[in-house]
Amino acid sequence: MAEYAKVVKFDNGAQVKGVVDDGTKAIPIENKFGKKICTIYVRPGDLSIIDRYNEVIKTLPGIVEPLQDMDIKNDGTAKFDEDWAKLKQVEEALYQQLNFLFDMDEAADIFKTRNPFSSVNGRFFCETIIVVIGDIISEGITEEAVKTQRRTQKYLDDLKAIEAQPEETTEVDNGNAGESTANT
Repeated sequence: MAEYAKVVKFDNGAQVKGVVDDGTKAIPIENKFGKKICTIYVRPGDLSIIDRYNEVIKTLPGIVEPLQDMDIKNDGTAKFDEDWAKLKQVEEALYQQLNFLFDMDEAADIFKTRNPFSSVNGRFFCETIIVVIGDIISEGITEEAVKTQRRTQKYLDDLKAIEAQPEETTEVDNGNAGESTANT
């Protein structure tokens, strides 16, 4: 019977974890004066983020629709107490969509310093942020595609070099083929 290594459990209070580079990039979002608003984490190699972004864009009008009947102050808060619950429900739905987009909990950090429904140039702040996130995703995927193309091109160039080499041929003298078998 084969012998197996004995596994010994040590409990020194330290948590064991593995760290994997999944391509996630930390991308700061700043205002036009260079002041940091938040940092988002995006995996540009995750091409399904395009589908998730498009889904968020498609559902956003339905999410904010209940706000059309409300009086919202410029700071994004409800003008009347009875609208607070509805505003919080819409905010939660928005957070769920953004967390779905990033495939991780990001929404609370994005809107940590500014209400998502505060006004920026006549638009909700969340709309402005979502447009910027779309630009970041597009740029990140383009950058990742270029890297992949370079890596793939290296292999294709190596393949072309192999194909370009002349094949070694061995000539056979068929004129004497009968002589070698005639004596047997």
